[in-house]
Amino acid sequence: MRGSAAGCGVPPGRVGSPAVECFGRRRLESAPVLRARLRPGGTPQPATTGGGLPARAGWWVGVALCGLVAGCGTVARMTRVEGDGGWSAARRAEEVARLAASPSAEAVPAGPLTLTAALALAARGNRRIAEAEEQLEVARARVWETRGRLLPATTGSGRYTWYTDPQTTRVVLPPGLLPAGTTPPAVIVRQAEFGVVNGTLRLPLDLSGELQHTLAAAQAGYRGERARLWATRLAEQVRVIRAYFQLLEAERLAEVTEQTIATDRQQLANAEQRFAAGRLTKNELLVVQVALRNAEEQRLQRALAIDQARWALNQAVGLPVDAPSEVVDVHERPAVPATDEALRLARATNPVLVALLEEQQRLEETARALVSSRLPRFDAGGAIDYSSATIVQPQRVGSGFVGFTWDLGTDTRREAEIAAARHEASQNRIAVGRELDELETAVRTAQRAAEERLAAAAAAEAGVAQAEENLRIRRQQFDAGRATSDDVLDAEALLAGQRATRAGALYQAHTRRAELQELLGLPLDDVVGETR
Repeated sequence: MRGSAAGCGVPPGRVGSPAVECFGRRRLESAPVLRARLRPGGTPQPATTGGGLPARAGWWVGVALCGLVAGCGTVARMTRVEGDGGWSAARRAEEVARLAASPSAEAVPAGPLTLTAALALAARGNRRIAEAEEQLEVARARVWETRGRLLPATTGSGRYTWYTDPQTTRVVLPPGLLPAGTTPPAVIVRQAEFGVVNGTLRLPLDLSGELQHTLAAAQAGYRGERARLWATRLAEQVRVIRAYFQLLEAERLAEVTEQTIATDRQQLANAEQRFAAGRLTKNELLVVQVALRNAEEQRLQRALAIDQARWALNQAVGLPVDAPSEVVDVHERPAVPATDEALRLARATNPVLVALLEEQQRLEETARALVSSRLPRFDAGGAIDYSSATIVQPQRVGSGFVGFTWDLGTDTRREAEIAAARHEASQNRIAVGRELDELETAVRTAQRAAEERLAAAAAAEAGVAQAEENLRIRRQQFDAGRATSDDVLDAEALLAGQRATRAGALYQAHTRRAELQELLGLPLDDVVGETR
């Protein structure tokens, strides 16, 4: 074993890098220690400094230490779990202000929004659509990354090394070959400074088809992501349509409430006249007053509903939430397809179903790729090596190679991955069947709901006229003393309900029709065209 002084200096004949010499010893001597190198059978060599590093080597060690500290960052980043605190409060406020800016604020039309204009704004400013588009770009990049595994891979590396001394060896010659007293020649086998550069080109030989299956799986994943983007786009467009018609419905209901308030005020004036004449009891007068106050409170509720619908519409199209958006009224009735035709279209073009089918292909291709990985992986290529050292020739050497790697799977992990991939494919197949059942239920529900709302709108048209006539008769009876205030208020409530049904049924029918179109997976242009 080495003594306690081992490592305090550079041992005779020791050749190593400055980093090893510096960090591999317990302490550094301040005074240099001079040693003379002796070679067996040779003459003494010049003395070298053994107790410290050469000036050039010490300089490079300082540079390396400075780089290490700079690479680690601040002291707080090295000592605290949370690092240096991240963004400052001002930077966070700036980031929030930038992200809060509405993407479509610069494209707001001057007049009221049509449904077509609202959908156009959503295409540019809806954040969920933008997020789904970025996710599609991620899937596209993954396809290119997978395809790159089939292309040649070129790598390069280089290194320039400084040693404390060149490495030499003595040439052993037959006795008597050199004159007496002649020093045997010393051959340098490694220079003190030299650089090495290497370049390698490697081309995978996909004889097993593993990479082809992996690429097919990535492409199926991209197609599935594209289908999910289309599903997101349709869902957000339906969200815009729903908010658009909710705003229209809230405005019409507010008009109905104003009509009810006007009717109640007229009824209150008649009741007060009759009460003053002693032809009406106090209790009947109070009933009319309470009904008027309830109607006025309902007006506040209608105003809040209008604001909420406008906020939802602005958020869906990408406008500032509190923008004073106005919408154009719609009077046309939507056309509703038959149930059988709707089911046929939904099974062929529903984007959620398409995404699940693409996911099925991706999982099956992934399983095939894992099965193919049981075979050896072959590759071929070439390399070129260059060294600045002049002790060997040639300095630039080229080479070619063909090789393989073979994972025999003795750790059983690959078989477990294959089993998991097959079970995932089976699970997704079950999910496709479940989605088909749910899709049929949703299509039938949306189709019937749209037809019901259209029927309700038609019935409300006739019901409003009948309720108005009923209210007129009740007022005449009230004036003649043949009806009470409750009778008149019941007639007013019946008229208000019919007006509310007429105001909302048509808009709800348009919304149900848009939801049905979303389930079919078809563009909403036809639905929007019906509202023009």
